[in-house]
Amino acid sequence: MKRLLTLLLLGCLWLTPSADAASHTKVDLVNLTPDIRPGQKAWVAVRFVCDEHFHIYWKNPGDAGQSPTIEWQDAAGTTSGPLTYPGPKMLDQKGIYNFVHEYETLLLLELTIPANATGELNLKAKVEWLECDDKGCYPFDKEVSLKLKVGPGNAAAKYDPKLYGDLRPTVRASYTVKADTLTVTPPAEAKLALSKVWFPERGVLSPEGVFTQKQDATTKSFSLKDASEKLEAGPVVFVAQDTSGTWYRVEALPAAGSATPASANTTKEMPKSTSAWLPWSPEAEAKALAAGQTVYIDFTAEWCATCQINKRVYKHDVVAAALADKGVVLLKADWTKKDAVIAAELTKYGRSGVPCNVFLKQGAPTALLSEVISDDEVLAALSAISAGKEYRATNESHGYVVWLLLAFGGGALLNLMPCVFPVIGLKVLGFAREAGADRGVVVRNGLLYSLGVVLSFLALAGLILALKAGGNSVGWGFQMQSPGFVLGTCVLMVTLGLSLAGVFEIGTGLAGTAAGAEPQGGASGAFFSGVLATAVATPCTAPGLGAALGFALDKDRASGETLLFFVVIGLGMAIPYLLLSIFPKLTNLLPRPGEWMETLKQAMAFPLFAYALYLLWVLNSQVEDRGWVRDASLGLAVLATACWIWGRWGAPHRTDRERLIGKTSAVLLYVLTLAHLYWYLP
Repeated sequence: MKRLLTLLLLGCLWLTPSADAASHTKVDLVNLTPDIRPGQKAWVAVRFVCDEHFHIYWKNPGDAGQSPTIEWQDAAGTTSGPLTYPGPKMLDQKGIYNFVHEYETLLLLELTIPANATGELNLKAKVEWLECDDKGCYPFDKEVSLKLKVGPGNAAAKYDPKLYGDLRPTVRASYTVKADTLTVTPPAEAKLALSKVWFPERGVLSPEGVFTQKQDATTKSFSLKDASEKLEAGPVVFVAQDTSGTWYRVEALPAAGSATPASANTTKEMPKSTSAWLPWSPEAEAKALAAGQTVYIDFTAEWCATCQINKRVYKHDVVAAALADKGVVLLKADWTKKDAVIAAELTKYGRSGVPCNVFLKQGAPTALLSEVISDDEVLAALSAISAGKEYRATNESHGYVVWLLLAFGGGALLNLMPCVFPVIGLKVLGFAREAGADRGVVVRNGLLYSLGVVLSFLALAGLILALKAGGNSVGWGFQMQSPGFVLGTCVLMVTLGLSLAGVFEIGTGLAGTAAGAEPQGGASGAFFSGVLATAVATPCTAPGLGAALGFALDKDRASGETLLFFVVIGLGMAIPYLLLSIFPKLTNLLPRPGEWMETLKQAMAFPLFAYALYLLWVLNSQVEDRGWVRDASLGLAVLATACWIWGRWGAPHRTDRERLIGKTSAVLLYVLTLAHLYWYLP
């Protein structure tokens, strides 16, 4: 329960937009090679141009921060090496030492061009980065693209090769360790500028140890105290400049006869992994497994809120370090848009939707994680598969009744998921309004809400079965793969939020959707609030629910059994509110209806607005036409204006003529704007 409550709080943070929505860094993909030849190498770069006072992070970010990542969405048949960074600079922010890049920075990528390449190569990728100034840090991502013509004549950006140590032969050095001090001796002919800062690529030195490094005529000395990673026997890699300002990669090995004491460092934290996420494909998975590597696959989608919460685990130092230490290949299977291959792959693991997270290794049993993952679970699964032992979050050999109980429990736990959070307040408001009301009315509304939930789950199950029968690969949350559905839900959240905020009243029937706001609309409102709760719940998956859904939607399952499972899930989701309705004395714990309810009602608008912004972000990842996404954002503002006109000039105290003009104008503006957005929906 504590884990789920923590998840709920994180979900609220996830659905809240950053305070500064505009990026201060321009990002694009540029070519560096004028002549693109089949079967040969070519260089491209991710270009970052930061506004003044802003910075991004080097491969080792230092005390805080996150390095940029690139994820290829379409590599046009090319294969890419890792990002090649220029030498960084040190940033001291009141004792917090970071290794950063400012102004314009090119992160280089070496591409291998296919031997049969002809015509144009259209590259597409998603870049994620963290930009910071002295006021805060802001994560951003952007889809970038680049067209390369096979042959000569390609426009090429200029860059300074001397900034990239990885482009030159490695300088070999030696080191010794004595009394928690690392002393590095480079070869005399290297002519490295010992007076300049050397930057380690790993956490064997703390950022403060880098800041306090010392030098004499022939050596560099570093304190090993407070480092995040133990210095074992092996190389320590730095980047350093020579006297002309050219950067080199320095690889220091233990000097002959020297020892590396295991106690030289403390281990406050583990280092962040610098492993890059690669797009999943059956070929990429098979290649990594054939090479004897451990593979971790994250089946995910931008619309899946539970998936986004799970991603925070990968950024925790102890998890990132464990994944890096074991050399795990990280593969991301993105199900944001329809993908039959990913849908088919999910069924191999007994799942019908995302999230789904698995470790794979040749000769070891598959390690399937639960729907809501934690640090401990990832580490336990990694330890198990590394040792060739079995690890499964759920036992797949349950009896039928146990599967039904899992479905019921998963449905009940959906109420604690971040997707449902925006409508929880509406139900609380409804119970507050019903406090002291006739018991028959309270029970009736509870039953109608439950009926709305169950019938919605039945309708969803029927639709999934019909689509599967037609040859479509669909599963839990599949409707969120439709930009039209996401847009409609976004518009609904904004409209309901404005109604709760007091901008306008929707009307008795729909006002009841906001948890029975009007007594005469309570019956229909209770039913439709159940429908709404189901609609917003599907982007989330509760513990146990994913496995139960996989069992229910198995191709060998009878349609009647599948429908029964969805009824049980709906009953599980509705049961907390049904119990409160049947035992109304529990609602007596709430204060009596009064002025406080208006404050609560208006406050409940903000989770709906936050959810609408989250859905708008989902649309941005589903639709490639950025112009339409911009129009959708402006369209929401126009729809809000229509709602304001309705509330302002459609109010009861206005004259009949004013109400007619106001409501007609509002409806026309609302309908025409909505029609425009759907007409031009990509």
